[in-house]
Amino acid sequence: MRILGIHGIGNHRPDETPQDAASNLSAIWSRHLGPAVAAGTVVEVVYYADLLRGPVQQGGAATTAQLTDEEALVVLETLAHHRPPAQPQPSLRVPQGRLTQLLRDQVAEVAESWACPARLVDRAMARWAKEVVAYLTPGPTREAVQERLHAALDRHQPDVLIAHSLGSVVAYETLHREDAPSVALWLTLGSPLALRGVVFDRLVPAPVDGRGSRPPAAGRWANVADPGDLIAIPAKGISQRFRGVESDEECVINRLDFHSASRYLASGAVARLLGTVR
Repeated sequence: MRILGIHGIGNHRPDETPQDAASNLSAIWSRHLGPAVAAGTVVEVVYYADLLRGPVQQGGAATTAQLTDEEALVVLETLAHHRPPAQPQPSLRVPQGRLTQLLRDQVAEVAESWACPARLVDRAMARWAKEVVAYLTPGPTREAVQERLHAALDRHQPDVLIAHSLGSVVAYETLHREDAPSVALWLTLGSPLALRGVVFDRLVPAPVDGRGSRPPAAGRWANVADPGDLIAIPAKGISQRFRGVESDEECVINRLDFHSASRYLASGAVARLLGTVR
């Protein structure tokens, strides 16, 4: 079996070349997949985090207090998806100067209700907002990231494409290209594809009549989401927003490591899905 992976947020490795970063991530993913893959399975991970960093973005944002207004709104819209239906949604239209305070309050509220350290949630949301805005802003960065995945698909010819987090957005758009190489199974982990406003409404190609569709290059599409993953849409959210999803299920991982690729990769759900590939 040949597996190609594409990472999600928080994987910038500034002290490594893109080639070394890809090689090291490939080894990490292979180790965490462990028993889920048969002997002789080749695992390669596409690295693209370097492309999301411009000359003034090398350090990234450490906290939500350092985000731009556009990035802060991404955090607020993301957190709004995880508020209980009975609770009123916070208004995202606030007077100038109060956005930072609203953001801080929302992060603290979610952290408390989920029994997570506020610092962990704050930093994860900062990384998420910074990278999703960098990728989804139309322009050469978005194109360069897709080109890197497309080249890897063409070179690797994988049986399975595993896309984690923001990587699932890159994969969705790349697999919709007319020249995209086909994969037997496309597996999305912790995917934010169905996040309205933040991601869903900015996809290319745009959803039709409120629903997206399985990319033509993906033979099958399976999704796994942890209900404790703030960036992922809860179970069945992907299949409700996209046509052609074969499997959409929950996988509970460590709450303090709620968006970790390694936790997803080592799960029984991933092992079972990979076992369906012949």
